Amino acid sequence: MSSRSSAAASIPQDGSDDLEKRQETQNTQHDETNTSLPVNVLYPPDMGVRAWLCVFGAWCGFFCSFGYINCLGVFEEYYIVNQLASYSASTISWINSLQTFILIFSGVVFGRVYDMLGPRPLLFPGAILLALGVMTTSACKEYYQFILAQGICISLGASAIYNASISAVSGWFIKKRGAALGLSVSGSSVGGVILPIVFRQVLKRSNFGWAVRSVGFLMTFAAFVSCFTITSRFIPKGVQRLDVKRTILMPYMNIKFALIAFGVFLIYWGIFVPIGFIPTHASFHGFSASMADYLVSIMNGTSFFGRVIPGILADKLGRFNTFIVCCTTAGVLILGLWLPATGHVPIIIFAAFFGFASGASISLMPALIAEISPLHEIATRIGAVSAFVSFATLSGLPISGAILRHDHNSFTGVAIFGGVTLIGGCFFVGIARLVLSKGKLIARV
Repeated sequence: MSSRSSAAASIPQDGSDDLEKRQETQNTQHDETNTSLPVNVLYPPDMGVRAWLCVFGAWCGFFCSFGYINCLGVFEEYYIVNQLASYSASTISWINSLQTFILIFSGVVFGRVYDMLGPRPLLFPGAILLALGVMTTSACKEYYQFILAQGICISLGASAIYNASISAVSGWFIKKRGAALGLSVSGSSVGGVILPIVFRQVLKRSNFGWAVRSVGFLMTFAAFVSCFTITSRFIPKGVQRLDVKRTILMPYMNIKFALIAFGVFLIYWGIFVPIGFIPTHASFHGFSASMADYLVSIMNGTSFFGRVIPGILADKLGRFNTFIVCCTTAGVLILGLWLPATGHVPIIIFAAFFGFASGASISLMPALIAEISPLHEIATRIGAVSAFVSFATLSGLPISGAILRHDHNSFTGVAIFGGVTLIGGCFFVGIARLVLSKGKLIARV
């Protein structure tokens, strides 16, 4: 009893994020050979069938949540020339922006629910909402109907699944957290490859309704697989009163946490610009509708490797180091390749390289937050950051659409907006990395 009590007491309760002390504490209390686990921990980290089954379930969860979000460019390009042809690109982009905003912002609620009740109360309702939203979208004809079905219903379901997935994997792994998150998030890349192809192929043979429903069947199947495979390494704390000041606002009083949050905000402002507009950009430069959609699949195909490989490298080279290098490269590619690109070959090359470079922006962001957070508050803190950066995802595409309209369909301003905000975000994350490493330029952080 005394050993279990002392282990439990070793969990940091004050939110201290001194890197060396925190890592020493975690390595002591979570040693894979140590059987005296803290009282709220069920299993050792980084090992076991349950841990890797959770990664598989999270992979399915990302397939049907962020995998669908990665297709937003396909839907926007279709709406512009079909059901919503009477609306501007900026107005139509609010559907997808609202979808991404709700998916990420809801983390402030769903992260707290996860910490209190575990993954199952999120997964099953999320799967039902996701299925209902996709099937309803297939029958939509008016703008407000797309807002309700695709912008709100799908987003809430996808957010519940996404937050359960990311929080469960972050809790199961410590030493291999980067690799585990990279493998999990790669499900969104596979979804981003398969779902647009299914949509386009069914659309050729049938109509919009059946194209969306076919995508929905795949997403619903993946969602319910995640319901039965994602588990938590911790015993849920149970329903507790939410202390907003301590759990959501106080972390922002820490300079490292605030710098990371602001940096990720800018990164998310820019990262979704090519994802949302590359089919439209390609169409303006002579691509057929089907080939423009395949660019989304190319981007998501290379992002599979851009999420897995940097995740593995991050555990060896440092999660902050890997994140900064990858996201800075993505910004440079926007300014150096997408900005001047007009021909088919450079646009295809950009889609491939940007997909790889941008992969770490989603797979490693939770790892950065987990790196400076107490174990028992990881999900809540990821939610707190998500709530803040969600406003970037809400406004990024409409801002880009407004710039596009102002520039009379020239993508110069859009590319500059995306590239500059991406690189600016990396600058702030870089400052947080220097604070964390106590000013050391060469350090595994």
